[in-house]
Amino acid sequence: MKDIILPVLILLLIVSASYFVGGSGSGLGNFFKDPFLFTPTEVQKKPSATTVFERPPAKIEKPPVTIPATPAPLQEIPEYLIPAGFKRDTLSPYFRKARISSASYYAASGQPTTITLSSSLGKDEKLNITGWKIKSNRREVSIAQAIEVYEPNNLGLMEDIILKGNNYLYLYSNESAIKRNFRLNKCTGYLENLYDFNPALPKSCPTIPRSESTYLSGSCQSYIFSLGNCQLPDANIYNSFPGTDAGNACREFLNTISFDACFNRHKNDPDFLSAEWRLWVNDNILDSQHDRLWIFDKKGLLVDEYIY
Repeated sequence: MKDIILPVLILLLIVSASYFVGGSGSGLGNFFKDPFLFTPTEVQKKPSATTVFERPPAKIEKPPVTIPATPAPLQEIPEYLIPAGFKRDTLSPYFRKARISSASYYAASGQPTTITLSSSLGKDEKLNITGWKIKSNRREVSIAQAIEVYEPNNLGLMEDIILKGNNYLYLYSNESAIKRNFRLNKCTGYLENLYDFNPALPKSCPTIPRSESTYLSGSCQSYIFSLGNCQLPDANIYNSFPGTDAGNACREFLNTISFDACFNRHKNDPDFLSAEWRLWVNDNILDSQHDRLWIFDKKGLLVDEYIY
């Protein structure tokens, strides 16, 4: 038995030595060979199992937006212009765009007390003042509607008063002779012949061109040009002209001197409307000696102050 085992062990040792020294397998010879390196191509082909976690974008924090408590123009108003007892946030966006330019108290003249408002607006600016209040130390009055285009026969819709440019509004403490407020125009002076306005309406009617009456008789022309501005022909003189062709032509021409005729002739003139509005409030809010007046807009914000 020993004789068999010994030769087998020797044979195994020879085979093992051959394998480790020169074999092409993965034995000892291969162990001492140069290490195997991947080529670049092989590296690229090797699948990657890496998961990429992208950094979330940085959160951009917006600065807080500050909304001014009052419109931007009010921030520019100097402190010295803000009336005593008021703060910047109590001023109207229309502060000083409409102002009280005068207040008149007539104690014994029979004239009504008068408060005058004036506007100072840009070309495209408009100011709706209906619903505004004028307040004194005694009480207050509201600005009502008025007729912008006063038409013949007392026609015309009552509308909100819209001031533009350099307009004026006169508030009187008595009643209107026609029970309505209105804006003056080129022809309203003729109404003074029909109603007793207090104060009287300005007589600034267009003059009658001489060229339009040259075909009339001399006596007729003399009478026409003797008429004052906005004056209606006298009925007695009107009827005194004879019933001849010349007399009838004169009477026909005299019929064109009236508010109606003036309105129809000039209503489309670009300057037909006056810059003046008139309101009769039938209430006197002024003190006869001294007072402090304020204008408040529809939201109760201060527009202007006037002290006398």
